[in-house]
Amino acid sequence: MCSASLNNVSATIIIPIRALEVEQREIHRLKRLLITIPSGFEVVVVDDGSPFSVKRYLKQLVSSGSHFSAKITLVSLQTQWRRFSLARARNRGVKAAKAPVVIFHDVDFIGCPSVYERIQQHILQTRLAEKPQNFFCIPVAFLTEEGSDEFMQAFERGQEAWCFKECHKRLSGKLQFLVQGSSAIVSQREDLLAIGGHDESFKGHGAEDFELLHRLGQRYPIAPLPPEYLRNMGSGDITEYRGFRAYFSLYGEQSRLAGTTLVHLWHPKRESKGYYRHKENFARLQKIMQKNQ
Repeated sequence: MCSASLNNVSATIIIPIRALEVEQREIHRLKRLLITIPSGFEVVVVDDGSPFSVKRYLKQLVSSGSHFSAKITLVSLQTQWRRFSLARARNRGVKAAKAPVVIFHDVDFIGCPSVYERIQQHILQTRLAEKPQNFFCIPVAFLTEEGSDEFMQAFERGQEAWCFKECHKRLSGKLQFLVQGSSAIVSQREDLLAIGGHDESFKGHGAEDFELLHRLGQRYPIAPLPPEYLRNMGSGDITEYRGFRAYFSLYGEQSRLAGTTLVHLWHPKRESKGYYRHKENFARLQKIMQKNQ
């Protein structure tokens, strides 16, 4: 970890990663994130089972990080013989975090430095460090390949391509959909530890974030549950208050209006065996939610 003080850090951003090669897209995106995230944050990078060459590179990257504004910590898990697990990586990140608030952040998410500064202000304004009931989601705009290229062109000029406070329908061809109830959950660290964090029985990628939002939502309800709460209405835009995605989106409404939306940069579907476990994980989610009703 870098030697700078953590006294003024208000939140820890947790970024899970597994890469097979140093030149992999995920490594380049991680490097861009570490340069982008401003001071006032700690970043915990959790390497969940990358090979030794990548682990060594990440260690060198973090140890030579005097040009990073945020405080960087690397957690390296010896899990290369196990299936990659976002739930496991995020939980290890929470345990390593030093700040009172944690943010779950995928390596494919990014925003301009000004967006992260607004996230920090929203955390302070909601007094989340003292009030765990004020947990929220950072909305994420999933871009197309065309949208990602345009976003990055503006990003390189130091500009925000789009503001998602208002209607985003005009971004046809550039935006796949905007998720308010996203996996970028912002929670008080001690409260998250008290409820057990992510459920590590969810393997790979898929639904582990919804299971956590389900438990947090039961603990700190924001509104009456919608009709057909147990139903998965799909990942497109929400047009009616129906199904669990519509309910979870309420936890990102004020955050979006505060200008904190991140984007998910386009990438081809990952081919790693066992990474996408949507069918198994969503079936497990349904059983858990039915049991708790």
